[in-house]
Order: sequence, then C-alpha cells, then structure tokens
Amino acid sequence: MGKPMGIHWIIGMFSILLFGWTGPAIAGAPAPLPVSSGPHPEHLIANLGEFQFENGEVVKDFKVSYVTHGKLNRKQDNVILAMQHYFGDHHDYDVLIGPGKALDTNKYFIVATDFIASAGIRQDITTGPTNSGLNMEFPPITGRDWAKADYKLLKEYLGIDRILAVIGGSIGAMNAFQFAISYPDYSRGIIPIAGAPVTNPQVKAQLRSFMNIISMDTGWYNGNYLNNPTVGVATALMAYSSSFLFTTQWFAENLKSKEKFREWEMFFYEHWTTRALQDARDFYYQTQTWSNYDVGSTPGFDGDVEMALRSIKAKVLVIAINNDRSFPIEDVIHYNQFIPNLTYVEFDSPMGHGAFIDDPETVKLESREIAKFLARLR
Repeated sequence: MGKPMGIHWIIGMFSILLFGWTGPAIAGAPAPLPVSSGPHPEHLIANLGEFQFENGEVVKDFKVSYVTHGKLNRKQDNVILAMQHYFGDHHDYDVLIGPGKALDTNKYFIVATDFIASAGIRQDITTGPTNSGLNMEFPPITGRDWAKADYKLLKEYLGIDRILAVIGGSIGAMNAFQFAISYPDYSRGIIPIAGAPVTNPQVKAQLRSFMNIISMDTGWYNGNYLNNPTVGVATALMAYSSSFLFTTQWFAENLKSKEKFREWEMFFYEHWTTRALQDARDFYYQTQTWSNYDVGSTPGFDGDVEMALRSIKAKVLVIAINNDRSFPIEDVIHYNQFIPNLTYVEFDSPMGHGAFIDDPETVKLESREIAKFLARLR
C-alpha cells in the first residue's frame, strides 16, 4: 500500500483553504441553479426559512452553506451530494473532484454541503448553535436533522427532483446511510466511505470523553461563553488525532524519535488552535450527534438497525479502511449483511481512518471504484 507518509506530507494534506462569501440567498421559490465558477468556487448560502428539528423545535431563518462543482445537465440526472465529515467542511472531497477525477466535473454536478453545527470559525456557514445566537438552547441534532437539511436544500431550494448519488466519508458516510433510509426514492446510489450506520460503543465512550474535555475548559461557562474556549476544543482534537486518525503502525514507523514525536505534537496543537480552529460549542454539538448516531432510531423502525438497512432502495458502494479506529472493520462487515444492492471494497493503509482523503494511494484506488460505481448508476 505504499510506505507511510512523513510529517511534512501531513502538514501539506491538512492545509485549509479559505474562500469568499457570496451573501445569503432568500427563502421562497427554488433558487436559480448555480454553476461552478472555477476550480475553487465560492460557497453559497441558501435560506430555507423555518426548519423543524426531529424533536419538534423550530429554528427560524435557517441557512445551509454549500458549494457546487460542474454543471447541471438538461435532464438534471447528474447531481451528486457530497456530505461533510467530522470537523470538516464543504472542501472535504476536493481531492476527488475535478475533470477526470472520481467526481468528474465534466460529467457530474456536485453539491458539497456544510452540515448543521459545522464548527469552522466563520459566521457564513450552515446554521448552528453559535451563529444562530441560541447557544446551548439550540435543539439537539440527530442524523435525520443533518440529512433533512441537505434534502431540503436540494429538493425544495434548488428544485432538483432526484439525484444520482450521495457520497460521504466518516460522519458523512453515516449521513449517506441515513439519507438513503429517510429518503429512499431520492437518490439512485450512495457511497459511504470509512463509516458505519451506528456508532461503536467504545467510540461513543471516547467521543463522550472529548465532550468532557471541552466542558472542563475554564472558559466554557456551560457552553454560554462569549470568547471561544480554544484550549478545551484543541485538547479534545489532539485526543482525536491520537486515538482515531492514525494506526499503531503509523505511529511506530513515523514517530520513533522524541524529536519526531514532538514535531507531530507541536504541529497538531498549532493546527487545532490556528489553522483549523473550531468553535467549541458547535464542535460539542456535532460530537454529541456522532456519539448518539444509530439509523435504527429512525421513526418507523423501532430501534431495529437491520430493518432500517434492509429498507435502502439505492444501490450502495461501501468503501472501508480495514484498520479504521473510528469505524471498526468488524462493525462495517456486520452491517453490510443487511444492505441490499451492495458493492463492497476494503483497503489497507497505515494512515487508518483518514486514508480516504489523506493517503494518495488509497485515494487513487477508491477513485477507481467510485468512478466505476457512478458509471453503473447512469
């Protein structure tokens, strides 16, 4: 699978690009369909008006931020929804997007979204606890809420009657499963990558510990802070980096010396406190949602994960990383047996969970599988 990558390569892969704001769109009739403005188009804001969460609470003036790549064809049958991963944003799949790539912009119209409580430090993103002003009074978020926001953006705001596929990695993979269950006739296919439809109990315990770390920051004030408490969220993300992102093999082969370990440690702490600074409150909410994720809790299935997965009508391409610590391979294989119309591929990488976007060789292999799967859907 290629040799493990060094720390300087990791720095390059974790660089974050910042893009401009085009201003909010107005709620109402379907919006004019946007077109790509280049290799790195500016993100857009859709105002969906009132949004009702699964618990019944309503948030007014609800917005979804997104970016588009490629062009919508005349039949409007080339749309792909790309769903955000943990602590990510609408740039998560840029490595897969472009002419001749897996998400070929000469063939497909890609809509990449930011989910509810996307935690990047910008105000012009999808509505969440902080930018809504509701803070800890913001409704609890479920996977159904995440899927619903994207569905309303595509179906009601952009006026797209049906889409070709949904793709997502990590939490985005969980949301792809949920989307197919909640809206069984809307997408012809889904591509969950490095994810599973239910959070593993051990992972849930670790995620809850991350929430505790955030809440122990002296500036947290029960989530009602005025100044973002960066120490707690950075410490939680440092714990995430060491627990979930890499394999034991990667640490053993790349951080053998004290100097290399310290270099890694200093890089990631600076990364989480400057380059990838997250809003603590939004990050707390999204971590809580991941910890509780279970597609079996979808209304109508009474907690039965098997029944929920068997209800999927879309064709499914599951891509797994066999040494993934965030979504253990045993879980992925177990849930696969309940999914109709399944194609399954598995890769090995010392990068572990993050290999699906950070390991060039894994990206190359998965790109080939994604391209083949999309061609079969058309």
